[in-house]
Amino acid sequence: MYKAIIVDDEKWIVEGIKAGVDWGAYGFEVVGSAENGLDALTMIDQLRPDVVFTDIKMPLMNGLELIKTGRERLPNTLFVVLSAHAEFAYAQKALNYGTFGYCLKPFEVEEIHNMLKRLSDVLSTRPQESVLPPSPELYEAICANETDLVKKIITRSEMNLHDKHKIQPLVIVVHGNKSPVISGTIKHLRFQMSPRRLGCLVYENETEVLIRSLLSNSKESWCSIGIGYALSDLSELSSSLEAASLASYGMFTTGKPGVFHAPPHTNPLIEEVLRNLSQAMEQKDRIQFSAAMNHARLQFRSGAFSIKDAYLIFTALMTLFYREGVSGSARVYEGYEQLSYHYGDADAMIDYLMEHTLGYLSEEQPGLKTEVSHKTIRKMLEFIHDNFTTEISIQSLSERFYLSPNYLCHLFKKEVGENFIEYISRLRIQYACKLLAETDLAIKHIGEKCGFNDYFYFTRIFKRIVSQTPTQYRESISG
Repeated sequence: MYKAIIVDDEKWIVEGIKAGVDWGAYGFEVVGSAENGLDALTMIDQLRPDVVFTDIKMPLMNGLELIKTGRERLPNTLFVVLSAHAEFAYAQKALNYGTFGYCLKPFEVEEIHNMLKRLSDVLSTRPQESVLPPSPELYEAICANETDLVKKIITRSEMNLHDKHKIQPLVIVVHGNKSPVISGTIKHLRFQMSPRRLGCLVYENETEVLIRSLLSNSKESWCSIGIGYALSDLSELSSSLEAASLASYGMFTTGKPGVFHAPPHTNPLIEEVLRNLSQAMEQKDRIQFSAAMNHARLQFRSGAFSIKDAYLIFTALMTLFYREGVSGSARVYEGYEQLSYHYGDADAMIDYLMEHTLGYLSEEQPGLKTEVSHKTIRKMLEFIHDNFTTEISIQSLSERFYLSPNYLCHLFKKEVGENFIEYISRLRIQYACKLLAETDLAIKHIGEKCGFNDYFYFTRIFKRIVSQTPTQYRESISG
């Protein structure tokens, strides 16, 4: 049976159409009705009807807005306008939105029957989706680990669960106004997890086909799809869905749309980043802080860090803000979705954290040339002071600040009084002196933290600038 919804703010019209028309004769069933466009839109999302009969003038959201938004969310749903003679101009405008047709009030039963015949002829040529309507009951049962209820719902959908047909959960996030559309005859079961997130159960051997369908129907929107692990034991469904949900934030972490697999349960790299951030805040070391955050940024872009790691970094720094009395910069988000929605991607989150934290650590910024008047060189110096422990070259600076390498070298020497290599080497050695005095780190490790990958080169530059080796310097300040 094809599913139909009737939308009209005059209840007697709805009831009259439902009772006076032989819907079943043309293969239709009225599955719902609404008195305004807003309620109808919610019903469309939940029931995914084949056809919607809608009035034009209604409260909260009129028929034209409903048609426009409804077609964006469900392009395969057909819309028929119910219009009085006085609203005929509106009906004609609705045709421009891609409506199937219109019926003029007062209705003749024969006119409605003719419309149903035309609708049935069109719908019969379309492949039907093997899917039940989105089931909030299913998602609630999965979250509550009610395995018997989950099994009952899945069995009701005629999805058989055994070793040869393992089920795989997906979580789909579409960044745009359109809802995910799955075409063809792929058997699957979907459920709404939040306004922007759709869960889906599909047979493992059809996962790739379903994903291709999703991506081909989401060309105007950016789509992020998380894949959980396949299972034949429903007691594992909750954890697999959670893994898919974490993976679905891949667009937040990498900054790119795509298909993402479940991240590992533990990530030793995040522990190192959190430890370095904590030490940097305790010691008010902006250099260590910048290095740790830039390292985290690269891990996010490569996909090594997940939304869980982003949340750990964010909440850890907010806790440190509170502890250090910088509560004005602290924010709290209740979960991954709020964090993702507010910042959009991990790059923006890191930019926010660096902007606020480096301001708190600004008193520790060594030797910034305040007398430099050239605006571009001043910005360049600020960038160098925040990143001198990373790999920085004349070429990378010229690309970042839109200056030719030769002109940059000339301008830098003129404004700063020394060339770029001398300047960055001095900054690195100043930082090395700080670490030698305040930490027990091995000298080789200190060299690496300051941006020197070669131990012997580090000691040679250190001695040239300080007139002592790193070992001699540490002994002289400790004695």
